[in-house]
Amino acid sequence: MEQQAAKIMAGEKVKQLSQLFDAPQFAEQFVALTRKHCKCRDLRIRAKCVLTDAEGNPIINEKTKAPKVGWVDYLPEMTKQVA
Repeated sequence: MEQQAAKIMAGEKVKQLSQLFDAPQFAEQFVALTRKHCKCRDLRIRAKCVLTDAEGNPIINEKTKAPKVGWVDYLPEMTKQVA
């Protein structure tokens, strides 16, 4: 049972909370309120952007030749990069 619980808790699936909380400042307020009122796990603000390699070049999908887009942890300095 403990192994199964550990496996579930290790899983990470990113979901958008709501269209209402899509701006970072609203998401920060939501996270602060949630942490204040109940126990929670893994509340992070993430953004959809073009994925880059270690050198900062976009990762290109081999099949479609388009840049890959994915979820990354949001930092205030990346506001211009968010899709």
